[in-house]
Amino acid sequence: MKNAYRVVLIGLAVLGVVYASKGPEKMKKDVKHEAIEKCLKSSTGPEKKTKEVKYEAIDICTLPVFLEVGHYVQLKGCNKRKIKLVQVDCESIGRDGGDFPCYKGCDVIEIRANYPAILSASLNKSDGDEDMPKEMNLYWENGVNTIQGDTGDWEELRLCLEAWDVELWKFTVGTVKVGEITIDIRPLKDTQLED
Repeated sequence: MKNAYRVVLIGLAVLGVVYASKGPEKMKKDVKHEAIEKCLKSSTGPEKKTKEVKYEAIDICTLPVFLEVGHYVQLKGCNKRKIKLVQVDCESIGRDGGDFPCYKGCDVIEIRANYPAILSASLNKSDGDEDMPKEMNLYWENGVNTIQGDTGDWEELRLCLEAWDVELWKFTVGTVKVGEITIDIRPLKDTQLED
């Protein structure tokens, strides 16, 4: 740093000598500027070229990521599901002529889960019509109400409802809602999540 100051001072001294010998009126402005630029360039030395350094990222740690999965179940088109009872011969549902009129309806339930499960269904008759239909039987066809649940595929179960001794005179002609079915699901075995 001291050398740079010495060079600047020497440059200024030379400039002063040139200026004094020529006089202010004889020296051109361009010459004055050139002398200052030369002096400044000589004080900083030759230009240094800097080399650009590129850094690359390196892996320093890998963290495992875990997902805690709970029980998952999906019933396809639940809001579109319904059982429509249609009149059938009473003998087809195991009843006799004294139970006339008889009705039956079924619906195929498509369901998937990530665990083996058992389903149950309960019937709630519409308010005010507890005596109509008088007798009803809700059941899973062939007694099958379980799903394997570990394949991720849709599984089908058939839910049926039978009614007999229906008091038709309490209704007008057309389709009438007589109740609702609630479907429940639970694991076949009690399972605990591993930590």
